[in-house]
Amino acid sequence: MKATIADVAKYCGVSTATVSLVLTNKGRISARTRERVLEAVKQLGYVYNQAAANLRHKRSNLVGLVIPEITNPFYSEMIAGLSHYLEEKDSLLFLANAQESVERQVKFIDSLLSQNAGGVVMCPAMDTDLDYLKTVESRGFPIVLAVRPIGEDLFDFVGTNNFMGLQLATEHLIKKGHRHIAFIGGLEASKTRSHRLGGYMSKLMEHGIPFNENYIRSCAASRSEGAKVTRELLERYPEITAIIGYQDIVAFGVMRAIKDLGQRVGTDIAVVGFDDVAEASDTSPTLTSVSVSAREIGRAAGEIILSRMEGDKQPYKSVVFPPKLVVRQSCGG
Repeated sequence: MKATIADVAKYCGVSTATVSLVLTNKGRISARTRERVLEAVKQLGYVYNQAAANLRHKRSNLVGLVIPEITNPFYSEMIAGLSHYLEEKDSLLFLANAQESVERQVKFIDSLLSQNAGGVVMCPAMDTDLDYLKTVESRGFPIVLAVRPIGEDLFDFVGTNNFMGLQLATEHLIKKGHRHIAFIGGLEASKTRSHRLGGYMSKLMEHGIPFNENYIRSCAASRSEGAKVTRELLERYPEITAIIGYQDIVAFGVMRAIKDLGQRVGTDIAVVGFDDVAEASDTSPTLTSVSVSAREIGRAAGEIILSRMEGDKQPYKSVVFPPKLVVRQSCGG
């Protein structure tokens, strides 16, 4: 016999109204009560009736997309893949730029719920509250995480293997004779960055190259920040002969700084990016980059979110596209 909302209320000693408020993320409920209700839902196996909810709330064909930085060309590629797929399926995309703000992210998701959107694809901001997302999902509102893996096996996910991607980039540079390889970009609290750093460090260790923490610098995702950090790094550690940018947008700034210092990209200092955005093949010299199939990630996220909106109850899916290194002139050919 399926558990009811009354069973959940009785189990944790609260009213059915309180359970309803927790499940609909409304009202002022204490964190302790919220945790008790969610634990009761889990223990009793209470399932929010998505089909009934969709009928009551008349869920639309609107899909939300939350990204952390709209100026990053990687996200432009991902948006193109997602929007094109949704258009093919007569669905609409509603975009929000969270700017790494959990508050902005929550506000946007609440707005989607109030407009009876069908679901959301999100590149979650750092410090995202997983309990909040699970509460939203329990209301019959599907969530697909893209690019940034958090809460493994708790949500559908589409992305790439960041560890492997940096292994490919670092291995390529080592084979070309580089031993002083720097890594620039990403925010220190980023889990994705830690995965990429892991790939970088593992390849150095594999080849017996000492790891130098002075060669690692974090920075925001912009050309200006990439250029600023590169100038500071090269002025202090002129022995560096290769730099890996956490993202292409950072790598573009790295290349600019190298030129500003009177050195040649690909000859004096090799540069590798990550994302392989369209501009990577148009820079001078062209940028070697780790390709992570941004458009395919967007399309795959679209396929999953629409299937969930249509009632797909299969176990959570994890679609991970293998990275590949696209070699161009910035490493000397």
